Amino acid sequence: MGGSSGKPLQVVKGPIDVQKFMGEWFVIGVKPTSFEIGAHNAIERYTLNGNKVDVDFTFNQNSLDGKLKSLPQTLYPSAEDGNWKVSPFWPLKLSYPILELDEDYSYTVIGFPSRAYVWIMAREPKMDEQLYEDICARLREQHGYDLEGLVKVPHQAGSEE
Repeated sequence: MGGSSGKPLQVVKGPIDVQKFMGEWFVIGVKPTSFEIGAHNAIERYTLNGNKVDVDFTFNQNSLDGKLKSLPQTLYPSAEDGNWKVSPFWPLKLSYPILELDEDYSYTVIGFPSRAYVWIMAREPKMDEQLYEDICARLREQHGYDLEGLVKVPHQAGSEE
């Protein structure tokens, strides 16, 4: 339903510097979950907490100054590759496959096994349009994604505060 391929997603291979992954990630493009529909100023903040990561996901609902929504989560990283897990609540742990991670950690792409969801995130609230289009092309061609329903997330100046 969410994707055009039954093949497993290809995650980032090789070591991931978990510490370097920490900090703010602005959601640039998303095939949203029902919770995220209408998100503006969507930001995920990652903080290392022992062998886990606290994720504080916030956004304004339906407008740039809409009601602030928050979804705390726990991330279980792997320094070996992009096969991570995320828990929106205990005891549920979902796959959190890192499909792309730029070598300077300036952007990342997180998938979902069914391909129903995807998150394109960057360290800045805006992304170069050509880079965004290239990522979308790779999602279709290399990862088997149908990008119907992919939306760009509006951000306003100062939303990172």
